[in-house]
Amino acid sequence: MRHWKVSAGQRVGIIGLGGLGHMAVKFAVSFGAEVTVLSTSPGKEADAKALGAHRFVVTNNEEEVKANMGYFDFILDTVPANHDHNMYLTLLRTNG
Repeated sequence: MRHWKVSAGQRVGIIGLGGLGHMAVKFAVSFGAEVTVLSTSPGKEADAKALGAHRFVVTNNEEEVKANMGYFDFILDTVPANHDHNMYLTLLRTNG
Protein backbone atom coordinates (compact mmCIF):
# COMPACT_ATOMS: atom_id res chain seq x y z
CA MET A 1 0.00 0.00 0.00
CA ARG A 2 2.91 2.37 0.65
CA HIS A 3 4.28 1.62 -2.81
CA TRP A 4 0.97 2.65 -4.38
CA LYS A 5 0.76 5.71 -2.09
CA VAL A 6 -2.50 4.79 -0.37
CA SER A 7 -3.43 7.81 1.70
CA ALA A 8 -6.19 9.86 3.30
CA GLY A 9 -9.23 10.37 1.13
CA GLN A 10 -8.71 7.29 -1.02
CA ARG A 11 -11.23 4.48 -1.22
CA VAL A 12 -9.60 1.13 -0.53
CA GLY A 13 -11.17 -2.28 -0.96
CA ILE A 14 -9.72 -5.27 0.88
CA ILE A 15 -10.66 -8.66 -0.55
CA GLY A 16 -10.78 -11.27 2.18
CA LEU A 17 -10.73 -10.92 5.96
CA GLY A 18 -8.32 -13.64 7.03
CA GLY A 19 -5.02 -12.95 8.80
CA LEU A 20 -3.54 -10.82 6.01
CA GLY A 21 -6.88 -9.12 5.40
CA HIS A 22 -7.07 -8.11 9.07
CA MET A 23 -3.66 -6.44 8.81
CA ALA A 24 -4.55 -4.79 5.50
CA VAL A 25 -7.65 -3.21 7.05
CA LYS A 26 -5.64 -1.88 9.98
CA PHE A 27 -2.93 -0.43 7.75
CA ALA A 28 -5.36 1.18 5.28
CA VAL A 29 -7.34 2.74 8.14
CA SER A 30 -4.13 4.05 9.71
CA PHE A 31 -3.23 5.68 6.37
CA GLY A 32 -6.53 7.57 6.53
CA ALA A 33 -8.24 5.75 3.67
CA GLU A 34 -11.92 4.88 3.55
CA VAL A 35 -11.80 1.10 3.87
CA THR A 36 -14.32 -1.42 2.54
CA VAL A 37 -14.00 -5.15 3.12
CA LEU A 38 -15.10 -7.23 0.11
CA SER A 39 -16.15 -10.71 1.20
CA THR A 40 -18.41 -13.59 0.28
CA SER A 41 -19.13 -14.17 3.99
CA PRO A 42 -21.75 -11.75 5.39
CA GLY A 43 -20.99 -13.07 8.88
CA LYS A 44 -17.62 -11.27 8.84
CA GLU A 45 -19.13 -7.78 8.71
CA ALA A 46 -19.00 -7.25 12.49
CA ASP A 47 -15.33 -8.29 12.56
CA ALA A 48 -14.51 -5.97 9.68
CA LYS A 49 -16.13 -3.00 11.38
CA ALA A 50 -14.45 -3.85 14.71
CA LEU A 51 -11.09 -3.62 12.90
CA GLY A 52 -11.99 -0.18 11.60
CA ALA A 53 -13.50 -0.86 8.18
CA HIS A 54 -16.00 1.80 7.19
CA ARG A 55 -17.99 -0.36 4.79
CA PHE A 56 -18.66 -4.00 3.95
CA VAL A 57 -19.72 -5.43 0.59
CA VAL A 58 -20.95 -9.00 0.11
CA THR A 59 -19.45 -9.88 -3.25
CA ASN A 60 -21.89 -12.64 -4.12
CA ASN A 61 -24.75 -10.12 -3.82
CA GLU A 62 -25.15 -8.78 -7.35
CA GLU A 63 -26.90 -5.57 -6.26
CA GLU A 64 -24.15 -4.65 -3.80
CA VAL A 65 -21.49 -5.28 -6.44
CA LYS A 66 -23.30 -3.16 -9.04
CA ALA A 67 -23.69 -0.32 -6.52
CA ASN A 68 -19.89 -0.25 -6.08
CA MET A 69 -18.74 -0.45 -9.69
CA GLY A 70 -15.96 2.06 -10.35
CA TYR A 71 -15.88 3.07 -6.67
CA PHE A 72 -12.40 2.10 -5.47
CA ASP A 73 -9.04 3.79 -5.97
CA PHE A 74 -7.13 0.72 -4.79
CA ILE A 75 -8.02 -2.92 -4.13
CA LEU A 76 -5.80 -5.35 -2.23
CA ASP A 77 -6.55 -9.05 -2.72
CA THR A 78 -5.59 -11.14 0.32
CA VAL A 79 -7.39 -14.36 -0.67
CA PRO A 80 -4.85 -17.20 -1.03
CA ALA A 81 -7.15 -19.45 -3.09
CA ASN A 82 -7.68 -19.36 -6.85
CA HIS A 83 -10.60 -17.08 -7.75
CA ASP A 84 -11.85 -14.93 -10.61
CA HIS A 85 -10.43 -11.39 -10.49
CA ASN A 86 -12.59 -9.97 -13.28
CA MET A 87 -15.51 -8.96 -11.08
CA TYR A 88 -13.18 -7.12 -8.71
CA LEU A 89 -11.62 -5.17 -11.58
CA THR A 90 -15.04 -3.68 -12.36
CA LEU A 91 -15.01 -2.16 -8.86
CA LEU A 92 -11.90 -0.07 -9.61
CA ARG A 93 -12.32 3.45 -10.87
CA THR A 94 -10.58 4.43 -14.10
CA ASN A 95 -6.82 4.56 -13.44
CA GLY A 96 -7.36 2.93 -10.05
